[in-house]
Amino acid sequence: MNERKCPFLETKTVLFCKGFPAKMIPLDRMSSVDCLCETDSFPECAVYSEISHTAEGKESIHGFSIKSDYYYHPKHVWVAPTAENRCEARVGIDDFAGRLIGRIDRVSVPAVGMPVKENSVCFLLHSGRRTARLAAPADGIIKAVNPRVVKNPSLLNEDPYAEGWIFSIRLKEDAVNGLYHGNVATKWFESEVERLQRVFTSDLGMTATDGGEALTDISARFNDAQWGKIISQFLG
Repeated sequence: MNERKCPFLETKTVLFCKGFPAKMIPLDRMSSVDCLCETDSFPECAVYSEISHTAEGKESIHGFSIKSDYYYHPKHVWVAPTAENRCEARVGIDDFAGRLIGRIDRVSVPAVGMPVKENSVCFLLHSGRRTARLAAPADGIIKAVNPRVVKNPSLLNEDPYAEGWIFSIRLKEDAVNGLYHGNVATKWFESEVERLQRVFTSDLGMTATDGGEALTDISARFNDAQWGKIISQFLG
């Protein structure tokens, strides 16, 4: 079986200026370093991630992804109303929350038909012996729970904006008006990433990125006390 290659990998003859402050390095000159382009690991490439996120309607902000057409609660829970009815919406967590929590292996979700209140604890996400308590993004009634996430919680880390939706909710007509959306969501998300960087540097003496890109599992750098503090600051 042939090994998969990155779909953006191309072979071309290129004419370029040697005086321009950039280098074009053919892949065959990179044999002395790890190259992901011609391996099954190409999705780990930061360039591939940024391009593919754009194709999916996502933006990449310092390595964290966001869908700015969704609505966001300040505690990193998103709401995506359906095209047919703005009072029907799916709810999930953003990429930022998933990386802070770590590899999610169990979810505790409200029962169908249960009323939920904005800012009150609504669902729990478990990563080993750690548990994060997430707030409801708006008032409403639980309409359905995603059975795929219950069976395979890792979807919350792997595909938080699509297959990783957690539950659907029936909202009041104006429920999303107070949530971040569009350019406002993007600016807020960027400020949250910068705030996380400051917390890492000032409080923990670490960095949340590796070579400018967000670490896949930030939580692995914390002991339990540090993890609890971070979760409380950003998601609690």
